[in-house]
Amino acid sequence: MQKKFLLVFLILAICTVLCTIAYAESGAKEKTVTDMEGRTVSIPVPLQHVITVGSVPVQNSFLFALGEGNTISNDLPESFKKQGRWKYQYVFAPNLQGEPSIQTTNNQPNVEEIVKLNPDVVFTMDKPTVDLLEKSNIPVVYLSWVNDDDVKKLMTLLGEAYNKQDEASKYLKYFDDTVNKVSSVAATIPDSDRKKVLYLAYSSMSVPHKIGDWWIEKGGGISVSNATRETESLKIDAEQINTWNPDIIIVSTPDEIDAIQKDPKLADVTAIKNKAVYIAPMGAHTWANRGIETPLTVMWAAKTMYPDKFKDFDLEKVTHDFYKEFFGVDCTPDQIKDILSGKAKI
Repeated sequence: MQKKFLLVFLILAICTVLCTIAYAESGAKEKTVTDMEGRTVSIPVPLQHVITVGSVPVQNSFLFALGEGNTISNDLPESFKKQGRWKYQYVFAPNLQGEPSIQTTNNQPNVEEIVKLNPDVVFTMDKPTVDLLEKSNIPVVYLSWVNDDDVKKLMTLLGEAYNKQDEASKYLKYFDDTVNKVSSVAATIPDSDRKKVLYLAYSSMSVPHKIGDWWIEKGGGISVSNATRETESLKIDAEQINTWNPDIIIVSTPDEIDAIQKDPKLADVTAIKNKAVYIAPMGAHTWANRGIETPLTVMWAAKTMYPDKFKDFDLEKVTHDFYKEFFGVDCTPDQIKDILSGKAKI
């Protein structure tokens, strides 16, 4: 009797071990992460099937840098695709093409479609979307990047979610090293020689992102819009631009240059008179906005403002090496020039 009991016990023990191994190998387990609104969210490990909602290209770009672009299960929203400017999203993550767009024409999330796709988690930078998806019991992680320090929290969070802590740390070190390399040179520029710069969204007459103040300053310029503001975007008018009288204006779309140059209300602005209006590069995202390419933006801004001071900085090589190192994509010289021109079109 005792032998039979031992035999049954051994069989049960072996079954338990085998089931545990099978469970572990299947990846059928969960972990909790704390998002950037302080919410605790339970997610499966590993993440294999995610959806990005809201500012889709910027969120995608962070996943590209972790080598996880292949886990994204939705295409860009139709409103983005109609712009024809997101060519390199598909270069960096070809799997996006053919996936469903899960946002409506007014960029609201299509909850019914999201439920149907049954994602492991939804990433969003839109707080109302968090509330909306929670009601449908969809796991959702809120991300935020307004100031430069937020990138450390965001990448640390995503690194934890994907178990890619080393990759996240590697990017953050690159971020700091690149910015410090540029800033150390910029620090030698006398205050009297510093350019006054405006990052402008001409079509909406606004300064679109607070991060613009930061990368202009880090590149050695003076951001004319660097003032306390309550919102991410700052509404302005032609009178304000004339008062600021920037030496350089930076925009994010090619058509804005011609429109600005032809605006009679801006004819006396120094940047207009000197034709010093430039388009920010456009890769995974618009470099001038908050995104994964922000350390490259600092270098680009510095070379744009002070070409002689930063002539030894090989931006084309740095850009190529960045995408190869973090995205695993070996861009051609023509692709790098296309990205740096800010004029890339599908």
